Amino acid sequence: MKKLVVSMFAVMASPLVHATNGDTMMSVGAENTALGGTGVAHFVGAESTFANPAMLGKSTGDELVGGMVLFKPTVSNDGMGGAAANSAADTSYIPDISYSSRINDNLTYGVAMAGIAGMGVDYTGAPKATHVLAKTALSILKVIPTIAYNDGHYGLGFSPVFQYGSLAISYNNGNPPAGVNTAQNASTHTGFGFALGGYYNTSSALTLGASYNSKIRMNYGTQMSVAGTGFGQVFSDNLDQPAEIKAAIAYAASSSFTVTADYRLIQWASASGYKDFGWKNQTVIAVGGKYTGEGYWLGAGYNNSNNPIGVFANGIAANQQNGQNGIGNMFNNLMFPGIIKSSYTFGGGYTLNRNFDLAGAVMIAPKVTSRVDISDAMNTPGNPLTPAGTLLNTTTHSQQSFTVSLRYKF
Repeated sequence: MKKLVVSMFAVMASPLVHATNGDTMMSVGAENTALGGTGVAHFVGAESTFANPAMLGKSTGDELVGGMVLFKPTVSNDGMGGAAANSAADTSYIPDISYSSRINDNLTYGVAMAGIAGMGVDYTGAPKATHVLAKTALSILKVIPTIAYNDGHYGLGFSPVFQYGSLAISYNNGNPPAGVNTAQNASTHTGFGFALGGYYNTSSALTLGASYNSKIRMNYGTQMSVAGTGFGQVFSDNLDQPAEIKAAIAYAASSSFTVTADYRLIQWASASGYKDFGWKNQTVIAVGGKYTGEGYWLGAGYNNSNNPIGVFANGIAANQQNGQNGIGNMFNNLMFPGIIKSSYTFGGGYTLNRNFDLAGAVMIAPKVTSRVDISDAMNTPGNPLTPAGTLLNTTTHSQQSFTVSLRYKF
């Protein structure tokens, strides 16, 4: 298991993982992705544990699912008054693997592993004067064993969560003269949390579901504090993965057509590190529709969320002479642009034989733009105050992903 975790993390961490809702992947698996990231009340198989551990209670046998996501973000930023440059971190491969087995009529167990979060950019090829050769890489992998209980119309599930994360921040703004972490070394940390969930079938057609993912405390060596020192700031090294609250419905309108809808509240404002950089709680609404035919299915969906990254107000008050507001804006906008708002998805699956199913999905997130004021980043001791609005930083971000999953049923 340890070797498998390390090898999967090596794949997803090169160059890094990107994200759809903040720094969190909106779903794992082809079917949940095709349906807009829904899955809290809709059973798709062993990978359902990522959305709601209770959904394993709807399984009927044993199965193994493996998948791979090709993630293609396009990010650009104009740095500190320069021309827009494209981030070189434009391709990621994100693996997942899930297994579930029914013990008896009431109990099912499983274990799942996937890259579920990450964020970063690479401007090492951009002009140093404007982009400070910034490079960031946050990658997170989760291992989730699960036990689920089902009885009649309802089910409950619980998962202890093992999380392995890696963070690297490097740049060269001449302070200190040699730059910060120019060797691009990463710091890693292992954290633990839990997920629990439930579902209730109000009828043969309608399922209600809910789940909760706990916050996971993470600390990445001195990556954050050293990065802050280079700009004269004091940053904490804690960067917790936030708690999530989820609720959903799935309705079988007919024997061949199902509609799904999920609600997620990602609590960035309560997570150490993110709250220090002004991140706000993020509301995610996802909907999907699935048509099932003879040996195949087709699906489509839509995922929408608010931009969780808060904007600090710049000014020329005496207490802002250290540039903390502009630097906070710059770190968010240049180095961690988790600003995607909307995603359109579609996909399908085909039964190859009684043991194998093949499925695929495509996600397209249109370009969004974020422009922030970094004027007082220049308000360091000894420098004259810079009026607000003098210097703006603009980033653009769009995404595409392509998912393939293969399911083996015992």
